[in-house]
Amino acid sequence: MRKSLLFAATLLALALVACQGGSADPLESGRAHLEAGEYAEAITDLEAAVEADQDDSEAHFWLGRAYNQSGDLERAEDEFKTVLVLDPDKAAAHHNLGVTYLQLQAPGKAIAEFLIALELEPDAPDVHETHYQLGMTYFILSFPVDNPMAPPDPQLLEQAISEFETALELKEDMPEALIGMGNIYIVQGDYPAAIEMLQRAIEQAPDLPEAYYWLGSAYAQSGDIESACESYSRFLTLEPPPNRRDQVREEKVLLGCP
Repeated sequence: MRKSLLFAATLLALALVACQGGSADPLESGRAHLEAGEYAEAITDLEAAVEADQDDSEAHFWLGRAYNQSGDLERAEDEFKTVLVLDPDKAAAHHNLGVTYLQLQAPGKAIAEFLIALELEPDAPDVHETHYQLGMTYFILSFPVDNPMAPPDPQLLEQAISEFETALELKEDMPEALIGMGNIYIVQGDYPAAIEMLQRAIEQAPDLPEAYYWLGSAYAQSGDIESACESYSRFLTLEPPPNRRDQVREEKVLLGCP
């Protein structure tokens, strides 16, 4: 009987040790939840990490990432700004703050952050992402806000192309940059170049809805209705966002697609 009780007590002690050892610190568990797409759990853990150490720049950084990916952009902005108070030379924080500004429709602020990130770490392993985001920002800025009917700024379009090309030099397999370039060529009326870029994007990512959407647009504007219909049909099979899905269905009707 005594041996049984001792054995049970030993098992209980081992279980308690296992629980204590298995409970990762909130920063690590928060990052794990974030990687798994479990944003609510990630935020809970990372807020606890920040509360435990207000001067932990890494905790603030990952909490900013969690807020951003959950759609809470204002809080993400605050966290990345806090990181930069604690660690002004953290290029990743400048990059993520730039992305957040872009999502908040503040492209001017976004460009400033991306340029700082590039200056701080021009050879970072993921620097192609900063060049891509900078290209997207230049593209957005090329359209005059005060006059929607005015043509885009050609200099900003060229800057956008340059950034996309740099991103692709650093990482050849980057369909997002190819789609970005395709968009610019559509705006410039260079449909063959747009189609080439978008077909390359599809070769790299055959199930990426955006590539088929813009390819259909390029074909339609170039007058190749049959190819436009095929691209739009493929787009609709890939579970696109509802607003784009409805838009493409309307476009197919206007084009007379079967």
